[in-house]
Amino acid sequence: MSDAASAGRWRRIERPGTIALMIVAVSLMHYSTAMHIHEAHGIYRRLYYFPILLAAFRYGRRGGLGAALATCAFYAPHAFGLIGYDPAATLEKSLEMALYFAVGLVAGVLVDREHATQSRLRRTLADRDRMASQLLRSERLAAVGRLSAGLAHEIRNPLASIHGAAEVLGDDFPAGHPKARLAGILRDESRRLNDVLTRFLTFARGAPGAAAPFDLAEEARAVAVLAGQRPGSPTVTTSGGGGLPAALGNREQVRQVLLNLTLNAMTAAGPDGSVELRVDADEGALRCRVRDSGPGFSDEAAANFGTPFFSTTAGGTGLGLATSLRLIEDLGGTLAIDRTAPGGCVELRLPPAGVDARAATIIPATGG
Repeated sequence: MSDAASAGRWRRIERPGTIALMIVAVSLMHYSTAMHIHEAHGIYRRLYYFPILLAAFRYGRRGGLGAALATCAFYAPHAFGLIGYDPAATLEKSLEMALYFAVGLVAGVLVDREHATQSRLRRTLADRDRMASQLLRSERLAAVGRLSAGLAHEIRNPLASIHGAAEVLGDDFPAGHPKARLAGILRDESRRLNDVLTRFLTFARGAPGAAAPFDLAEEARAVAVLAGQRPGSPTVTTSGGGGLPAALGNREQVRQVLLNLTLNAMTAAGPDGSVELRVDADEGALRCRVRDSGPGFSDEAAANFGTPFFSTTAGGTGLGLATSLRLIEDLGGTLAIDRTAPGGCVELRLPPAGVDARAATIIPATGG
């Protein structure tokens, strides 16, 4: 028999109804047995320990004491001659009932202690796994940062020379000339490569800016207006934010993160979709939820959230989200996906002003 099947059978045995049925069954055997059969009544009194121990093992101290109380309630009428009669001495029967409570209490306390120890062990293991995961991720990010900085430095100088040469060559040909068009392509592509290198360097540095109080809702509205100007973009709206305290962080970096999240959401939603930035407070943190009407995060995308060089967009580097995650964590906040919300949803959390970002307790988002 498998472990799962065995555990399922024990759970059925330990149900309250099963335990109550055992107590009733032993009591009926008491009631239906003639009083002169002393040995049978002695056995029945001992059988009561089984449901008491089962209740203690399953429900702890409360279960053990509850089963002991139910046992005494069923046994007392028989013990004292109200329904049939147990021929044992009154003192023996009274001590037996007291022992029911003692066994239920002791077994329940031991089980409660074991459950508390197991709970602490699970939390310790979870903390260890989380710390190991964070350490591994930090090591990877540091390695990627060093590599990115080295590559960007080696490539950027010759790229600037290429871009300057393309501009000079383009001036030698009139508009519409084939070589002028090629020079324009060369300028555009070198500029695009320079933008990619800029993102690499931003990720490599990853230094948090100075934290100060700012209005998170105001930044969300500014990002919505800025992103909504793109032609063929989905509808971008904001909600919430009224009467909230100021958030603690670097305004420019938070705007950069919100803009990156919004642009990603717009890509996922498509031209006919919608994106909403909702600002509110939740359990001691200021948060902004960027939700789109797209298909949501796949299992692979959720598992690689914030991983450098992982992107679901063709031609994407994944550094924008990796940089955003790094900046928000350095500011004492969190950035996580919420897969319980319809569509795609990323939740940004920051501590409120007046709270030390390093000491703030930030409640992680659900899902993901």
